[in-house]
Amino acid sequence: TVIAGEDIVASRKKLLEVKTDYVSKKYNPVFLALSNILDKIKIDEQEVNLFGDSSVYFIENLSKKYNGRQKTVFKDSIVEFSKNRNITLVDWEAGKSAYDISGLKRIATTFIECKPSKSIFELLDSCYPKNLKTFIKSYRKLTLTQDEMFIFIMLVKHIRNLILAKVDALPQSIKPWQRSKLTHQSALWTEKNLVSFYDGLAKIDIALKTGASSYSIGQSLELLLCYYVR
Repeated sequence: TVIAGEDIVASRKKLLEVKTDYVSKKYNPVFLALSNILDKIKIDEQEVNLFGDSSVYFIENLSKKYNGRQKTVFKDSIVEFSKNRNITLVDWEAGKSAYDISGLKRIATTFIECKPSKSIFELLDSCYPKNLKTFIKSYRKLTLTQDEMFIFIMLVKHIRNLILAKVDALPQSIKPWQRSKLTHQSALWTEKNLVSFYDGLAKIDIALKTGASSYSIGQSLELLLCYYVR
């Protein structure tokens, strides 16, 4: 099972639901690191469980090693595991779309993708100078149904892409229609303000993680927006 999607909050929630479901079915949850996944599963296969319990293996970001077109021992082993009905493996790919991890999608028995709502992308598209009133209104409406941290994460990612578009450095993996939209939106900004806005978002992120801010994420973001999207 692969649980993915750019909506990290929703995918994490789905991961917890899957874990709870397996535990209720008397599975023993085992959390693995990429460095020992092959050895651990192979050893467990060889051992006889005297109590007859079954294990479910959880791992994060399997795609870090399961990628590219070149065949490797690691990739071959994962393919074999995916075909073995006695091995239950759950991989959480935080923030990644089906397009990003198409190789894993092809071998997954179950593939769950938590996609952002259309409203998220409409909000991101409206983030440009002299559009503060519209952006704030859309943002507040969206927070009624979406997690604020998820919106913040998506905004940070979007502004980073706008900076890359501004300096003509977008990765080749970006689709043509996305490249066109990002390039058009970045043209509404000066490079200096884009970079400064991104730095401001980074400072908010650090303040929230360290507990150094007396403002909520929404309050912090709106204050920053009032300066750059006014």
